[in-house]
Amino acid sequence: MQILNDSHPILRRYLTLFYGFTLGLALILAVIAAFQQRNSVPDTPLVTQEGLSQTASPTRDSTQEQRNHTPTSLPAIPPTPNEKTPSPLGVTVTALNGLQVSLWHPWTGSTGETLQAILEEFSRTNRWGITIRPSAYEGFGRLDEAVEAALSSDSLPDVLVDYGYQARHWDGNDTLVNLTPYVEDPIWGLTGEQQADFYPAFWAEDLVFTDSSDQTMRLGIPFYRSAYALFYNLSWGRQLGYPDPPATLEEFRERACAAAVNITEQSDKSNLGKGGWLITPQPGILVGWIYAFGGNIINPTGSGYLFNTPETRQALAYLKGLQTSGCAWYETGLEPASEFANRRALFIIGSLFDISAQQQVLDQAGSADEWLVIPFPSGSQPVVTYGPSLAVTRSIPAQQLAAWLVIEWLVYPPNQARWVAALEAYPTRQSTLDYLSEAAGARTQWAQALELLPDARSEPSLASWSVMRWVLEDATAQLFDPQTSADQIPSLLENLDSLAAEILTQVR
Repeated sequence: MQILNDSHPILRRYLTLFYGFTLGLALILAVIAAFQQRNSVPDTPLVTQEGLSQTASPTRDSTQEQRNHTPTSLPAIPPTPNEKTPSPLGVTVTALNGLQVSLWHPWTGSTGETLQAILEEFSRTNRWGITIRPSAYEGFGRLDEAVEAALSSDSLPDVLVDYGYQARHWDGNDTLVNLTPYVEDPIWGLTGEQQADFYPAFWAEDLVFTDSSDQTMRLGIPFYRSAYALFYNLSWGRQLGYPDPPATLEEFRERACAAAVNITEQSDKSNLGKGGWLITPQPGILVGWIYAFGGNIINPTGSGYLFNTPETRQALAYLKGLQTSGCAWYETGLEPASEFANRRALFIIGSLFDISAQQQVLDQAGSADEWLVIPFPSGSQPVVTYGPSLAVTRSIPAQQLAAWLVIEWLVYPPNQARWVAALEAYPTRQSTLDYLSEAAGARTQWAQALELLPDARSEPSLASWSVMRWVLEDATAQLFDPQTSADQIPSLLENLDSLAAEILTQVR
């Protein structure tokens, strides 16, 4: 199952570093395994989970209320700014006339066509005669390669689509515009109400502290988000005696174990050991479980990461216990969508971009099973979000303002709704949900995922996450290696912290 192209060339730039660290991690675990007793494995701990604070996100009730509203009456295009008000940006309307804005993005095919149509509408309707010249690349990897080449030749586009860790890397060359003056501008900017319309967690991701002061600068405007969540076979779960999806960690364990027992009772030797949660080592999986246990991976008292915490140790012990008790299984070379469709996995973890593909596999398998998109089961019910923002590169003031107007157009709620409906992704503005009722009504699992937006928690946006996310994926594979025992978890986390600290100093 193809998740949004994650193979960024940033990884290749640090490939030697990455392999050195992950090999070191594997060797350390192997040494530990050789000297530690693995014959006794503790049972899966029973854990109760208190809810996480949701101060950074809107409440579920407020989002549900918005979705039930009749769409707000908005003009087809964003309102024309009040040009009589003085602007600190110092750009006249005349200076905007006839400008061409270049925009690089990673979408081809039908999604690329949708974006092209939205951009063409801007070129036709804006009153300044600004036109957009888009260039499409085959995924974020190719786009990143093009940007790296352009950095050395001073041929960057005006607008870039980038992940937070890419933006922080590129801005090391003083490449991107601080968008705070544009956001706050009395003529061309966003009102306080418009700024508050962005989900707070997403709105904060593009803020970075400057080296010389405690002031923040904004490197982008959040475009859309995807998320890692659980896929759950509700029909199978009901046959196992569970009418509802799991809402707690213990309920997740009960259902996963029941599915594993069910597979064993079928006496099909080729499927023995399967049935519960099929483990796939994407970076967001471990992050999601850590969040479910009330933990975090960002150091709260300084910069960088912190993995060796009580919450993370508890999360990893719970997951390892699921595996050793036969309620979760890990096997390479499998197609998770097929295992899920053929009732060899009650749970898998996928992204929003996997929803349509998963349903296609179910259809091909002739399965009429009802399945759900649910959060990581705990009091906080999190999903792990990730996604790109829109950035402006440095040029002349008029060109930068024209690029800003293009960004405002792309995140205008009716336009954003059209875009996220094409992707089956998350909007970054709350009012965009008002324009998604019809599209979501025809796509059950995506509609379920939209209901989880209030509890979304983001992956880190540090520049080092471009490498650290792959190290975390490798650590996930190490955790579920049969040769790794539960009593090695503290050493695994200590080594993760050590690796993370060194990566933080080398990847900027």
